[in-house]
Amino acid sequence: MSTPTQNHQNLNLDNVETIKFQIIQKVACFALVIHVVLIFIFAQLGVFLLAFANIFSVLAWATGIILISRGLGSLALRVFSIEVILHSILVCATLGLELGFQFYLWTVSCLLLIDYQLKLKQALIYSFVLILTFAALYLCFSDVVYTYAYSDFVQYIEVGNIIIAGLPMVYAIGLIREITISQRIELTDMAAKDHLTKLYNRRFAKELILAAYKESAFTDKKICLVMADIDFFKRINDSCGHEKGDSILVAIANLITQHINKQGIAVRWGGEEFLIVLTNSNEKDAFTHIENMRQSIAAMTFPVDGQKLNITMSFGLIQWQPNASLEEMLQQADAALYKSKKNGRNQTTIATAEHNSAPS
Repeated sequence: MSTPTQNHQNLNLDNVETIKFQIIQKVACFALVIHVVLIFIFAQLGVFLLAFANIFSVLAWATGIILISRGLGSLALRVFSIEVILHSILVCATLGLELGFQFYLWTVSCLLLIDYQLKLKQALIYSFVLILTFAALYLCFSDVVYTYAYSDFVQYIEVGNIIIAGLPMVYAIGLIREITISQRIELTDMAAKDHLTKLYNRRFAKELILAAYKESAFTDKKICLVMADIDFFKRINDSCGHEKGDSILVAIANLITQHINKQGIAVRWGGEEFLIVLTNSNEKDAFTHIENMRQSIAAMTFPVDGQKLNITMSFGLIQWQPNASLEEMLQQADAALYKSKKNGRNQTTIATAEHNSAPS
């Protein structure tokens, strides 16, 4: 059975593939139009062999476009590659190398590398063969001289072909770069976030919290830690099932995220327990903020077997004391949370370094 992380990676890869072939389809439409125009250009030049060959090129590009629309993008890429190879060889053999049609072989060698249905070894071999073919064209057709009309435009056609051939190469490299950056961001995000709630996980959050505390020490701003726990969550899991329990965790995580400010930090501390860090907030303001959050959670309802299920949470809050360690403050916040549970749940208890007290 695949893990959520694997499903997430596969989904993003599918999205990348879809976007990639949408762009390739647009490029293929452009290439199809170019080959239609080439039919008339070659006919005008009197090169009827190439004019006839371009009819098959048009059919090849049209076939590839249809294949992409049917989800067969990899097969379409191979059709395009074969067409470009044959077309380049035939034009170079007929008109020589001055027109620059051989440069499209470099384009195909790059496009083959973004065909993920080809194994890397196969793609590299095919690309290397294309490069060898490019070199062989200079050995075989370097003595072929262009003898047809409009010879004054040959150098401009060569420049145009180089530019057109270079654009897909830039696109292929840019796509690989974008995928690499995207995957790096995703891996960082997956390492930092809980896969279910999308809140920070316990390990990564400690670094953020310590960084926030250091910043608050420099700016002389207050910072508060809040431990939170869903009341009777085990009973909910046992009676309603873990799937309903997961949906409740996600809903509460979303509500917590909505309530904290942009500088706040929300963490899934473990199971049904959460840690909330309110930066630039003193004890009084943090208490008001958490009470509003608690009341919003208590007002939430979840449908279960035709009935509405209400959820409550208990909170333990402490303002970070000077020179105190994170572990000490977490213990104090956890003790305050325990007192909220002991006193009947669905309440917020403030902890101090000397004693815990539940405000009325």
